[in-house]
Amino acid sequence: MQNATLTIDGMNGEACADLVTLVLNNITGVSDVRVSLLNSQASLKFDENHTSQPYLITSLARAGYTARAGQAEKAGGCCGGCCGG
Repeated sequence: MQNATLTIDGMNGEACADLVTLVLNNITGVSDVRVSLLNSQASLKFDENHTSQPYLITSLARAGYTARAGQAEKAGGCCGGCCGG
């Protein structure tokens, strides 16, 4: 499993955040989806044997959102978010 953070443009309200969550949760191999409307980001885990960051971005584009990927890292790695590391 890898952790990923996507920056998503075009989310204007809770309905948009809910749709982004739905799109990502419906992709095989994706789990622990958390969408922040305030930060225009989605964080998630994905199984690289079932999907990829480019596929996540394409799926969001089909739903009308532009997304950019941050660097994927193995689950359990430090992203610096909670600890500032």
